[in-house]
Amino acid sequence: MKLLFISFLLSGDYHGLYNWMLTAAILACLPQIAAVVDLITGILASKRLGVFKTTSYGLRKTVSKCSEYILYFFLLLLLDGCLSFFISFPILCVICALAETLIEVVSIRENLKKGRKDEHDPIDLMQSIATAYGEDKASKIIDIIKNKTQNDEKTNN
Repeated sequence: MKLLFISFLLSGDYHGLYNWMLTAAILACLPQIAAVVDLITGILASKRLGVFKTTSYGLRKTVSKCSEYILYFFLLLLLDGCLSFFISFPILCVICALAETLIEVVSIRENLKKGRKDEHDPIDLMQSIATAYGEDKASKIIDIIKNKTQNDEKTNN
């Protein structure tokens, strides 16, 4: 199936033009859906952590992210329209949609990991300790943890 946008437009093949535009519309919707899923998983993660607070600023960030995704997508859609003499598929739109969706999938994965009781990032924990107690007390706590770990290893061997 050849999707040559400009040739469809010039020849009056509106069925082919419709298929090309439908493909582009579906590709444009993928990152938007992923952004909404990211928003939902972010809200659920904040509830799990006990810091749930929905603000207009946070929601506005999601809307501005979606707006940027649409802007980038339609700029590449215009380029694909110009390139349709040479490339028979809106390849730039496909790349853009996949990249934007991949970004959201990574964010969704991070949100799903947040707040799990069995998984804590040690760097985040140390930063939290340092922020809460100050660097002096944080280094003392780190020393205590190291000593405890070494003692546990000695007892297990």
